[in-house]
Amino acid sequence: MLDRGEDDDWFSSGFIRLFALLAVVGLVGAVYWLLYTRKPVVDLRCLKDRNFAVSSLLMAGMAMILYGSSVVMPQLAQQELGYTATWSGLVLSPGAVLIVLSIPLVLKLMPVVQTRWLIAFGFTLMTLSFIYSSHLAPNIDFATMVKMRAAQSIGLGFLFVPLTTLAFITLAPRLNADGSALFTMFRNVAGSIGISLSTAAITERSQAHSAAMVHNLSPFNEQFQQAIQRAAQAFRDVGSVIGDPTQLAMGQLYQQMVAQTRILAYVDVFSLCALVPLLLIPFCFLLSPVKSEGNAGAH
Repeated sequence: MLDRGEDDDWFSSGFIRLFALLAVVGLVGAVYWLLYTRKPVVDLRCLKDRNFAVSSLLMAGMAMILYGSSVVMPQLAQQELGYTATWSGLVLSPGAVLIVLSIPLVLKLMPVVQTRWLIAFGFTLMTLSFIYSSHLAPNIDFATMVKMRAAQSIGLGFLFVPLTTLAFITLAPRLNADGSALFTMFRNVAGSIGISLSTAAITERSQAHSAAMVHNLSPFNEQFQQAIQRAAQAFRDVGSVIGDPTQLAMGQLYQQMVAQTRILAYVDVFSLCALVPLLLIPFCFLLSPVKSEGNAGAH
């Protein structure tokens, strides 16, 4: 439903309305069944534990950003900047290395610092990194792309292990298996939603920026006319151009506008990605003020 929403105009589509209704009915029915059946597949009473419930919320928010940005960055590199799949993969790789390197540091800090403070610090780093990433430009280079992805990734090391540890630190041992299943489900479902929403937002924001900018491509806009004349003269100077230089110049400027609207769409998405962890920071202080050894109860 989320994947097709942008293509089918969301709730203007009968398909989207039908599957939204089925999703709501299925969710309500599943919750009712799991709460009242004698032997549920997964015991939802895990969510009565405050640490588990808050950690699940924070993990879902982190997963939305992680999965969404992991799709948006290669898409930016390949579709807008012309990178190959190999080079777009190289943009992501240093960030993954930083996550691996940061986890041992977090494990050493967990017995010393309250775990909820580490989680709040991780979300703060994510907020700052996406604010930095929102400073995009059409001529951004490879090194800057790598820095942006590395900045986005460094905060994740302060979230994975601490969140998983706190989720299970007060949960009854008999509920560990149910909690593990729910915790993984929240992460995966939220990640899928993040991917769908981020890709849909790129299309929607591109269209919005295009509608806002296209009125500048007008014969009554003096700067546009001057740009057309300069570009047309450049085509005439080449000498072997096929077609009307003025039409070619207009096409070239239109392509530049489209490229700029796409970059602005990515700026908007990164700005939204900065807002999500910022809103999640206060929830970190609903967790227990404990220090732990970093022994996670789930994967």
